[in-house]
Formats: sequence, C-alpha cells, structure tokens
Amino acid sequence: MSVSPLNYSLEFTPDLKKFTFEGRENISIQCTRPTNSITLHAAELKIKKCHVEFKGEIILATPKINSKTEELTIKLAKKISGHANLFIDFTGILNDRLLGFYRSKYEINGKTKYLATTQFEAADARRAFPCWDEPQSKATFEISLVVAKNFTAISNMPVKSKQQIGDKIRYVFSQTPTMSTYLVYLGVGEFEYLKGKIGKTEVRVITTKGKRSQGKFSLELGKKLLKSYENYFGIKYPLPKLDLIAIPDFAAGAMENWGAITFRETILLYDPKVSSTKTKQFIAEVISHEIAHQWFGNLVTMKWWNDLWLNESFATYMATKFVDKFYPEWELWDQFVEDAMNVAMGLDSLKSSHPIDVKVNSPSEIREIFDAISYDKGGCVLRMLENFVGEKNFRNGLKHYLTKHKYKNATGYDLWDAIGKISKLPVRAMMDSWIKQIGFPVVEVNQKDSLLILSQKRFLLNAKGTHKGLWHVPITIHSDKKDVKKLLTKKSDKIKINSQNGVVINSGRHGFYRVKYDEGVLIDLKMLVDNKSISHIDRWAIQNDLFALCVSGDESLQNYLDFTDAYHDEENYLSSVNVANNLYSLYDRTIGESFNPIIKEYARNYFEKIFNRLGWDPKPKENHTDALLRSFAIHALGKLGNDEVIEESKIRFQKFLKNPSSLRPDLRDTVYSLVALVGDSKMHQKLTLLYNKASTQEEKLRFLGAMCSFNDEKLLLKSLAFSQTPAVRSQNMQLPIIRVANNQAGKKILWPWLKKNWRSLSKKVGHGNPLFNRIVASISLVADESMEKEIRRFFKQNPTPGTERTLEQTLERIQIHSKFLKQLRSEFN
Repeated sequence: MSVSPLNYSLEFTPDLKKFTFEGRENISIQCTRPTNSITLHAAELKIKKCHVEFKGEIILATPKINSKTEELTIKLAKKISGHANLFIDFTGILNDRLLGFYRSKYEINGKTKYLATTQFEAADARRAFPCWDEPQSKATFEISLVVAKNFTAISNMPVKSKQQIGDKIRYVFSQTPTMSTYLVYLGVGEFEYLKGKIGKTEVRVITTKGKRSQGKFSLELGKKLLKSYENYFGIKYPLPKLDLIAIPDFAAGAMENWGAITFRETILLYDPKVSSTKTKQFIAEVISHEIAHQWFGNLVTMKWWNDLWLNESFATYMATKFVDKFYPEWELWDQFVEDAMNVAMGLDSLKSSHPIDVKVNSPSEIREIFDAISYDKGGCVLRMLENFVGEKNFRNGLKHYLTKHKYKNATGYDLWDAIGKISKLPVRAMMDSWIKQIGFPVVEVNQKDSLLILSQKRFLLNAKGTHKGLWHVPITIHSDKKDVKKLLTKKSDKIKINSQNGVVINSGRHGFYRVKYDEGVLIDLKMLVDNKSISHIDRWAIQNDLFALCVSGDESLQNYLDFTDAYHDEENYLSSVNVANNLYSLYDRTIGESFNPIIKEYARNYFEKIFNRLGWDPKPKENHTDALLRSFAIHALGKLGNDEVIEESKIRFQKFLKNPSSLRPDLRDTVYSLVALVGDSKMHQKLTLLYNKASTQEEKLRFLGAMCSFNDEKLLLKSLAFSQTPAVRSQNMQLPIIRVANNQAGKKILWPWLKKNWRSLSKKVGHGNPLFNRIVASISLVADESMEKEIRRFFKQNPTPGTERTLEQTLERIQIHSKFLKQLRSEFN
C-alpha cells in the first residue's frame, strides 16, 4: 500500500430527527512513493468536498466512489510523496440496519426515543467515514462529536473538553492509541451510568435512562475481570477508561470497541427479580470475552481476517477460564465442552465446513466466518494446546507474544512461535494440522491383550469415499488411575498398556477429536460408567462420541440406547444433560415413524428420573447447574406429553398472572412455553398482551418464544406475522423463526412462510446482517432432501450475500438427517 494513514482527526454532527450525519476529517497520511491518486474505503457516503495539503500548498482533488467495491478514489492535480494531509467533508445516513453508524429506537413511558451508535466490525467503519478499513491499517484517532444539549456523547477515550456551539455541545475526546478502524466507537444519546474505579482506570456501565440499576452486577464483575486480565498478561490495560454500553438494537451479542464495549441489553443488564441463572452466567461470560479482546485483538490485532479466529477463539477460551475463577460452582468448563465443543464438532463434521484459518476476500465472506469454527473450535483447540504445553508455558508464551507485538498486527504463526519458544515443543507443526485443514479426526481403538492399536481418519457425518487428513493428535490414555500421553502423528500406531480393566482415550476430553472403541473395550467402559469409577467428563465423552457415531452410520442406535442404561443413576450435570439432549433429539426427529414409541419410552424414563431428583423448586444448597437441568427436564416432559407437568405449569402460570414474583425466573420460559403448547387463541392473545407490557427485553423474549410454541399452525402463523411488526426488534427476528422450526407444528408452515415473506424479512433484518445465517440454518429443521432443488432455486432468485456457506451447510445437514432416518428405519423395521 503506497498511501497509509497515521492519524485521523474526525468530527461528526449527527441529526437524530432527520437520521443523517455530517462529517469532516483530516487524515495525516504517509506516501511511500510519488502518487497523484489515493484510494481508500467509503460506502453509503456523499463527498461534499476534499483537498490535500502538501508542503504548505493546497492541492485540488476530485473524488469518485465505486459503490460495488466500496472504494473512494481521489485524483490529485499534482503528485505528492512523503507526509501530507487529506481533508474530506462528507454526509451519511444513520441507518436502521444495525451496522456502520446507525440509529437505535426505544421507548420511555410510551414516548419514542432514538440514540446513535456504531458497529464497525468487520468492514463497516467505511459507512461512517472514508478510511483504510482493514485491520492492518492502524492509526491514531482524534474524535469530536457535536450533539444536541440533551444528549451525551461517548467514544473510545475520555472527554478532553466540552464546548457550547449555538444550541449544541461539541465533545472533544483524547487521542486514541494506534488501533484499527473496526474498533472505533461513536455513541450519542440520553444516557445514564454507574461508575467505579479499578486502580486508575474508570469503569462505567452506560444505559438508556431508567436502567442503570440493572448494571450493578456487570460493573462489579467488569472491574474484577479487568484487574485479573492485567495480572494474567502482565500488561496494564492501556486506556484510561472502560465503558460497558447497553444498546437497545444490536445485531451481535457484544462488540469489543477499545474502551467502549457495546452489548445487547439482555447481555449486560441483570435484574435478579426477572433474570434467570442462565442469563447471569451468559452476561459474565460475554463481559469476560470482550474484556479479553482489549488485549487480544485490540492491543495486538490480526493482520487480515483469515486470522479472525485468533481474536475470537482466544476470547472464547479466556472468557471461560476467568469466569470459572470467580464462580467455580458454575462448572463452566463442563458447560464449555457440552456447548462449545459439541457445537463446533457438529459444524466441523460437515464436508462444507472450513478450516480455522480460512481465506477471505470480500466483506460478505468475512461475515460468514463469525461462526462456531472461529469461536468454538478455535477455543477448543487452544484448550488442547494449553493442555499439551502446560499452563505455565501457555501463559508465558502469550505474554511474550503480546509484549512483542503490542500496538501492531500479528499472525497465528507469531503466536505459535512465541508459545513454542517458551515450551520448547513442536507447537507450530502441531497447530498447523488443526488450523490449516478442514475437519477433525476420529481415533479408532482396538485392543489385543496388552496392545492398543490406534488409527486416525477424518470424522464426517455424511461419509462417502475416502477420508483425507492427518493430524498431530495429543493422546491421553487413562487406565488403572494412570495417564499416559502420546502425540499421534501417523495414520496408525501401537502402544503397550498394562491394564485389562478398560482404557479411556482422550481422557479429560482436552483433545478435539472423537474416539471409536472396539466392542470389547466398549463393554468394559459401560461397566466403568455404571460404577462411576471414571471421571464425569470421561463418562460424558464416551456416550457423546457413541451418539455421533450413530448419526454417521458407524454405530447402531440400539447399541447407543443399550449403553445409556449405564447413565440412569447419573447425577452429574454434564453427563445427564448430554444423554437427555441426545434422547430428546432422537424422539423429536423420529415423530411419525413406527419405532418412535420405543425411543419416546427411553426419553420419558430418563427425564422422569431427572425430574424426580430435582422437582419443581430448588432445594437448599443444590448445585448451580441443577437450575439449568430442571427447566430443561420439565420442558421436555411437557413436550413428551406428561399430563402432571402440563397441569402444574397451568397452575403456576395462573399464580404468576396474579403475582409475577411467584414464578422463578429460571422456570418462566418453560412455563410460558408449556401453557402455549396446550393453549388456544385466548392464550395467544394473553401472551401477546404480556409481551407488549413486559418491561425488560429478557421477559419480552420469553413471551415471544412462547408465542411460537403453540400446537396450532394458524396460531404459529399469527406469531410469525406478529414478529414482522414494529413490536419485535429486528435484532430478535431469528428467535421466532428458530422456535417455530423447532416446533413439530411448525414443520410444514415455516418454509412456505419464509418464501412468502423473504423480501419483507430482508427489509426488516437488513442487508448484510449476520442474523441471516441463523435464519438460513433453521431451514435444516423443517426440510428433507426432496426440497433441495427448490431451496437452491429460491436462494438463486433471492441472493443473500454472506450466507452462501451457511446455505451449503444447511443443505448438507438436511441430507444427513434424511440418511439417518433411512438408517433407523432399516435398523428397527
């Protein structure tokens, strides 16, 4: 790049009545060779005027925006080189698409209000100001916001000065450190805040008026996490302040803008009277994730988006690590393997998955990789790496990496070399095999007396033909209370063991791979599970792998169902919830099949055992995770037709209507959904009324979800129609669609409804919104393979940029589900 930015001096004047903004910028630039043309990024902006100042001379400039490439080319009257200043005046729109510089709408006491906020990741800073909108083009920023008197302005840095200009106030912010454009933040609105200090750093939780009291939990946790990360990395947080900002309309969950992190309200605001255990836990994890980014991503930034996973995987992994330190009773590492590892393996066992380090070119391609591979698989691979090199080496390697590259850009190789240098282990070679190639292995285990034969091949749910791929697999073999470690780098290997009492491969499930045991080893393991003589995480892993092997066609379902008998006295959350999830999904997927009653019986018996242990109400000193398992078990039993559970739900709902505090937050979603399941049009009216009256977003989403739980197609269509009204925020559009897709009564109506409403849906959700990927993915729950051509044709006629890979994955999942059902029919009939 022959022209690069050094500093941006930016001033914005937003108009929240006309939904436009005016902007002026002075970019200090460096030209490495003589040029009379400057190309930078700009989209949806109008350039009013521009010129260049070079060696005291004003040089005329002619601007031209290419809307397809989102580039602004400025032709100069004469050549410049070295240092110069580029001046641009421009105007833009405060859009309602939740990206770039956009407006967010909310109500206070029935009165409509607006605020302006930004979301620039991955490539939308160019919608707010002309810039070099790529992570490697780092610069400093001096930002000013000129706003109406009743508004407060926020940016990455603290306010340096305030000045009255007519009926407006000009907020001038201190200069930022060197940073990427996607981390710049602008906020204008009627805000209030809670504040505190940790050392010299001011920490604030910022909300719209009337909500700051719900920020207490987040403020205290934010302060503790900031200090803990400083200690862990050995590098002070580089900015004087950190804001945690609750935004009413927000497409993502949260965004790590340096010093000004934005969140959905439901992921920052906590009210113990209304918020569930799950919400509190999620808030903690997301705050931890975003604060980790202040170092990993903000201080040191990837050179290009192919290394996005470096940011996201690391923050995902560290979020769990740090919240677990403060709340060990939450059993977050167990939840990590159940959620992050299962989701990542589910996606990465598709042929249409992608490597962690994936080539991306256009902005729409960048949006596609904000997925379970970049976040969850990457997080699991880092967990595997830390276990391989040891916690101390891992931490010291990170410190070395961050110190060496701070305020600069880096690649994955820089990180592997840092950890490899400290640990003196072959980190780069091992990590290459996990991030450069698609998929993950299944390790097959055959035991012959004291000899274990291990072989690896790629695990695919839709396996046909050859399985390419060779990984450096860290193997942990547990037998007779001893662990043996080995790195499997070949297709197969042999290991001598002394135990004859059953061996567990991948003990602790640190490795990101599945294990297929031979029949003899599996019989021994069933006994060890039944006796609980192996760890709960190993008990979870064995049946988790076995279930995946059923879906891929490598095991029979009857074998899996027989194996689950060993879990009927299981009281550990991780093992219980995974068996429960698998049995319920089998029941739900086979409704209408002749063998469904057999599976239903297994599922009902299992859920009844869980429910009999936990009951409706918490017991003194029960585990944190019991609250999560209780609501799942009650909900599943209601769907499985348990009349007592349905009747009790009705009773508790009626009590709630008279006294809302009578129904615990942890059970609300479940109770609302079950009364809807057996409800009629009067219940639909009641839930709609409750939705409109609900004072928090969390409670609104529960009622919206319940409105999609009816067993009547007409009422479901009514709920979907309601979701298209202004009463439902565009950021929540995926929820009703996913809930209807998961509802048996919604199977026939959802795809026709999506086709009919795609244009209005696209308008509501907004072009380029990442939520479209979730909407497209939901189609796999309602379609079969006979619909593939129709689905392809529809998306060819209705292109939705940024969802192309998701569509291929959705179609592959449809094939897998159809194949699995055929397999089960031949097994049971």
